[in-house]
Amino acid sequence: MTKVRIVLACMILSLVSPAIAQNHTKYQVGFVSPIGTNGTNSINYINDYSFNLLIGINGGVNKMEVGGLANYNKGKTTGFQLAGVTNITRNKADGCIITGVANLIIDDAKGFQLSGVGNINSRNSNGVMISGVANITKENAKGFQLSTANITKNKLNGVQIGTFNYAKILKGSQIGVFNLVDSLESGTPIGLFSIVKGGYYALEISTNDVIHANLNYKMGVEHFYTLFTVGFDRYKGKDLFKYGTGFGSLLPIGQRYKLSIEATSNQLVYDNDWSELNLLNTLQTNFHFHFTPQCSLFAGPTLNAYITNKKVGEQYGTIDMPHTIYDHTSSKNKLFVWIGFNAGVSFQF
Repeated sequence: MTKVRIVLACMILSLVSPAIAQNHTKYQVGFVSPIGTNGTNSINYINDYSFNLLIGINGGVNKMEVGGLANYNKGKTTGFQLAGVTNITRNKADGCIITGVANLIIDDAKGFQLSGVGNINSRNSNGVMISGVANITKENAKGFQLSTANITKNKLNGVQIGTFNYAKILKGSQIGVFNLVDSLESGTPIGLFSIVKGGYYALEISTNDVIHANLNYKMGVEHFYTLFTVGFDRYKGKDLFKYGTGFGSLLPIGQRYKLSIEATSNQLVYDNDWSELNLLNTLQTNFHFHFTPQCSLFAGPTLNAYITNKKVGEQYGTIDMPHTIYDHTSSKNKLFVWIGFNAGVSFQF
């Protein structure tokens, strides 16, 4: 709670401070502002080096600043800043900024930012942002962002890696569980759930040589999308369910023709037994013919690798496989490899 109060107090101060400092000193040493070498006038001094035992309130830094709890600067900071709780710069920041909780920069930021909780840039950022919880840039960002959540409210030119990534305009890459993009200029969102305005979304009904009824959903962009699939069949009089996920790419090869390449991993559930290893992995290439811009028929070969420790009677496996091109039995499971086929209809929306 004490750390939160310090951060809040410095943020309030950042909103009410007067104009940028003009005076200059080589060194500044303080305990808790205004107890320090610059006294009550410290906010009007730009320091080359600033050392604050607890909290420092200064006009700016040219080279280095270290604070036990918090560093606040009304003017521009250049160089290295280190604080136990927070660094707050009301003007531009250029350099390396490290803190235990949060970095707040009111103007543009350039360089490296590292914090335990969050980095917040009220304008543009250019460089590397790393934090434990969130990186937030309210305008444009250029460079690399790593956190649980990365949010760029305007254009991102670079890379975001996190559980949740958002950019209004993306020129680069997102890697995460959830990716959200309003406008894709260029680049690729890579994640389990990638929601892109004007992106690629499709629902498919398909069949293949081992699971005859399948429903697939795809989301992302055409050159890289996530695929979710479920399926149903019967084997030796008992129900067989399939669920899985994978990734794919859809490549145009003509006005009405496209080629998809997809890799999936699917768990097979036989006779309501969810505990056994029963994994069907596929690599498939499909040729798509579009009879309308949103609807297509597709078909193609599939390379299957099926590994299972599930036995029905004395035999491994819960699917009817055609002639295999390779199989291997270990002490606990068996691997089957064969080439099959799949076909279906796709509805894009």
